[in-house]
Amino acid sequence: MKNIAFLIISLLSGSISIAHHSYAPIDKTTVNSIKVTIALLQWTNPHIYLWGYVEDDSEESGYKLWGFQAGSITMMSRAGWTKEGTVEVGEELTIEYFPIKDGSAGGEILSMMHADGTVTDGDQPPKGWFRLMQEAQNDEEL
Repeated sequence: MKNIAFLIISLLSGSISIAHHSYAPIDKTTVNSIKVTIALLQWTNPHIYLWGYVEDDSEESGYKLWGFQAGSITMMSRAGWTKEGTVEVGEELTIEYFPIKDGSAGGEILSMMHADGTVTDGDQPPKGWFRLMQEAQNDEEL
């Protein structure tokens, strides 16, 4: 019986660890900023995703859909995000983000500036990484 319980736990924990993905596609050495009109807030785990339209003259519609990831629901809730209230569909934001290395339309959210000037922080580990990167650059300049 103990062996069966161990086998079940091992199988379940293995699928959980396989389900988590890497941050390898994200360029943590570059920070970009872009104006976005919110299309959808995807309140899901393992990461919350924010989808928005960005003006793009190369597209027939004049816009391109971009995708930005944040942390998990738990992490972002602790940072003050809510499913209803953090962003609204149609809202215009300026998003500061780490881009995707291959140039795909999107990245990892560092912060969002709303039209009224308020700032909503993104995922805290990337924000901390960004601060460390800035401090290292400042130390090099001195």
